[in-house]
Amino acid sequence: MSEIQFMQDTQPTEPPEELSIPKDLAQQLIDYYYSFSHFEGFKIPLEKSFLASIPDLLKIPHVQLDCTCQIIYHTVLLQGMVTKPEALPRRGTLIRILYQKCVSLSEDWLKNVKDTPADFFAALTLQMSLFLECCNIDLSWKALAQACRISKALGYFSVDETPSEGDNQLSTEPGSLPHQAEVERNRKRFEFWHILRTDCLFRMCFGKPTLIPAGSWKVNFPDPTINGIDHESSRFIQIHFIASMRLALIVMKYLDWVDEGKDPDPVSHDATIDSFIDEVQLILSDWDAEGLLQMATNHVDMWFCVDVLLSTYKMLIVLYQSKKCNQSHILPSQAVEISRKSVKTFQSLLASSAHAFWGVSLILFHQFIPFFILCLDVIGNPDHANLEEDLVSIGWISDYVEMVIKERVELKPVIIIIKSMATACQQTKMDRLARAVDAGA
Repeated sequence: MSEIQFMQDTQPTEPPEELSIPKDLAQQLIDYYYSFSHFEGFKIPLEKSFLASIPDLLKIPHVQLDCTCQIIYHTVLLQGMVTKPEALPRRGTLIRILYQKCVSLSEDWLKNVKDTPADFFAALTLQMSLFLECCNIDLSWKALAQACRISKALGYFSVDETPSEGDNQLSTEPGSLPHQAEVERNRKRFEFWHILRTDCLFRMCFGKPTLIPAGSWKVNFPDPTINGIDHESSRFIQIHFIASMRLALIVMKYLDWVDEGKDPDPVSHDATIDSFIDEVQLILSDWDAEGLLQMATNHVDMWFCVDVLLSTYKMLIVLYQSKKCNQSHILPSQAVEISRKSVKTFQSLLASSAHAFWGVSLILFHQFIPFFILCLDVIGNPDHANLEEDLVSIGWISDYVEMVIKERVELKPVIIIIKSMATACQQTKMDRLARAVDAGA
């Protein structure tokens, strides 16, 4: 802990490198981002040509760009940089530059945020970038709160209210709206459900209160194509939406059940947990996420499959850990086995150099729980199966994390924690060998 505190106390306030992204690199990242963001569900409120002009505009002293445009610009670069599979020199340093820029802009943005589509998009991208890639939970939470507030003001929470429930709401019967109006409503539905899922993630992972309480919204699932055109290029994002939102509904039901007070009777408590487990398992079988992962042909589609697969694994681990019956100091075997499967999936995915960089988010968001469960069982269970195989996976994760975030000073505590767990697992092996030698002497 003292080493972690030292790292936190000695972090530089800004990167010692250049404080801007080279114009040619910015153009490459914008081009890459737009190459996979053409899906109608998320509409960027700024034209690509305007984003591409921002590097030049920022150099003109008398031109003042508002914080909203700058945040969208920098978060687009950040998302392009994180998802771009090709090798990028000094990627970690460049990500940190973008992160510091977003943080510096966020204070003024929070003071001046308005109820506009641009500010809504800025809140979404700021929240995702800071949360998933930079681990700034407090600022990410503030951005999510703004995304919820703005989206509610823009009508996202009431897309499917009937005329008697809302103020002059149009009928939502199929065919009752012009095509473009229905596309816009589908887009709002799509974005609302992503906000709802994120709200559930903050509740489950960080113990935050819900920002979207029950009864505050009435939003159906959208047509997954958004515009009625079922294009092959959007197949994986459609599957990701349906599967991940089914999981979000299960997570929401589980969290509401926990908030109401768990059943004191262990048998009925575990019966409820088993019903949640069955629902999660059904997502895996219905969508065959493992099979889809083998079919994905590009980095972004693969990310959609991985997100569904590892999210369901993580929820299953949480549920098995929540069971009361037959609990002992040994972790549930199902939780350990699913953790092993998750870690191995992660390891095999990144074994290919084509997919060697996935940013920090895949580790922190999906692998912390499986990694720690596996480590804890190695340390605490003298009958842990597959010890040598699991130690190889644990060591690989530790080395990978060190490689990915070696340029990210603010994330050094993550390295310290993971390497400490890996070291403890190796020490456990040595201690058991020593005891075995002593016993045989």
